[in-house]
Amino acid sequence: MRQFHYSVQALVGLHARPAMVLAQKASRYKSRIDISYKGKTVNAKNVMEILTLRAHQGADVLFTIVGEDEDLSALELLEFCKKNI
Repeated sequence: MRQFHYSVQALVGLHARPAMVLAQKASRYKSRIDISYKGKTVNAKNVMEILTLRAHQGADVLFTIVGEDEDLSALELLEFCKKNI
């Protein structure tokens, strides 16, 4: 299991466009990828679930990754987040 925290930088928070690109990126990996915020955990591969988090700009979200490619996916998702959300 790999975990990392990320502070959302996008002005609109983790809303439609940022949620869509995150779900697309997460779907490329075999591992289970979850995002947690304020006690709620959702599947990062599902854009509709991500939207239910209502994570605003500055929100500290926790990514939890479990599976065969967890090391690679954690590393690449963190870099992706820094550039896109």
